[in-house]
Amino acid sequence: MKYITHHGARVPALGFGTYRLVGETVEDPLRWALETGYRHIDTAQRYENEANVGKVLAGSGIPRGEIFLTTKLGMNNLTAERVKSSFAESQDRLRTDYVDLLLIHWPVKDVPQEETLAAMQAVQQAGGARHIGVANFTIPMLDAAARQGVKLFTNQIEYHPLLRQERLNDVIFGNDMVLSGHSPIATGRLADNPVLRAVGAKYGKTPAQVAIRWQLDQDDVMVLPKSQRQAIIAENFDVFDFALTAADIDAIATLPHDERGVKPPHQPDWDPND
Repeated sequence: MKYITHHGARVPALGFGTYRLVGETVEDPLRWALETGYRHIDTAQRYENEANVGKVLAGSGIPRGEIFLTTKLGMNNLTAERVKSSFAESQDRLRTDYVDLLLIHWPVKDVPQEETLAAMQAVQQAGGARHIGVANFTIPMLDAAARQGVKLFTNQIEYHPLLRQERLNDVIFGNDMVLSGHSPIATGRLADNPVLRAVGAKYGKTPAQVAIRWQLDQDDVMVLPKSQRQAIIAENFDVFDFALTAADIDAIATLPHDERGVKPPHQPDWDPND
């Protein structure tokens, strides 16, 4: 396992995402992930599976301190009052006194981000969240957080070889944050990519494994694949016995770099990605 040490935390760079694993459908995949060796777990209020994640973690026998647990505030829970009350509900569902990382899931226009971040700082100061951060934030939003003086741990964004977002990445790293990449297989579009397949053939790896390794080989980048299939969960973890060469990285760089796959109706105005 590769670890990232940041803001005093030692975090597995490879985590297990739980998006679309609603309710009980997350339980077996999460058990398989923990058995495989994952110790970085990512959930969210919006995923409607926090109670099930909490159930599996509580029953796993793994000490709480060995798990790096992230959850995210839903879009309807970003006022100061709702940050406090909804997070308390998340704690109950997750059966934990604290989360390692609390994020804003998506920015909204009707609640000032300054209000939300200040409320999250209060949660952090009270011991409910070891670290706070954001997801799907643009450069102007990160600049505003920096002016507010908020110490953010990460910006979780869509990140993979088809969406590289170099300008945004520079701002993330320049503000002493790590990048958390969701959708590392480009919502499935990289699963049979010929460039990644050619690279992987040299190592006996799949295109998906190459895409995950591409992120892991970068400094201060975490990656959060998810699957409901036991074999794929194990395959996504089996990426630590090879490394990409400069030639491999050059080949991957020939792929298109601005193909966004996650485009909900509430998405922000994304940064230019030349």
